[in-house]
Amino acid sequence: MKVTEDGEQTDDSALSIVLVFFDVYQKSIEVTIRRTMEEFLSSLQSELSRPFDLSTMHQHNPLISQFKHKKEGFCPILHEIDGSIKIGITEIGIWDPVPPSRFLYGVECDAHASLLSLYRFRQESTETDQLLQRLRKATIKIFGVACGLYHCDDPGCFLTYHMTISDLDTGMYACRGCRDDFIRALQSLNSRIGA
Repeated sequence: MKVTEDGEQTDDSALSIVLVFFDVYQKSIEVTIRRTMEEFLSSLQSELSRPFDLSTMHQHNPLISQFKHKKEGFCPILHEIDGSIKIGITEIGIWDPVPPSRFLYGVECDAHASLLSLYRFRQESTETDQLLQRLRKATIKIFGVACGLYHCDDPGCFLTYHMTISDLDTGMYACRGCRDDFIRALQSLNSRIGA
């Protein structure tokens, strides 16, 4: 057993998923993201051989030069955190200079780590309920990115490509193919833990 920064106990033999909140202080966002992960992981548990440990921790945003690609400040921090999968959540916008230049919803950091930016969600959501509903879907998508899953061709799937926030509004489920991909990715991580 290990104890996380927030005092949660984790099982060393379980697949550990860590949600890292970088200066995110709105409790409803933390609760929504954590509950979304708990519900989704619970829906997969019967098909996996090991339990999950889901924990949260809080960090300060890294100091980032205005000219630096902002994800580069977060990825080394996520890389150093113990956990099978790490998902960072920040208020800072992550600018992609590649045309069409825009702020991104989320990015892959490295193997089994990803970063979700709340910036566009706040800019493009008119009310809190809408923001939280969009974050539920984006949470599954950014978890998929951390698991090595990418864009799905099913327009109703959470993992389809989202250029605009209204594209995200159409996602209603994790399709069967993506669900199977999640299970394969998590089983692969589980087998490494058991080795």
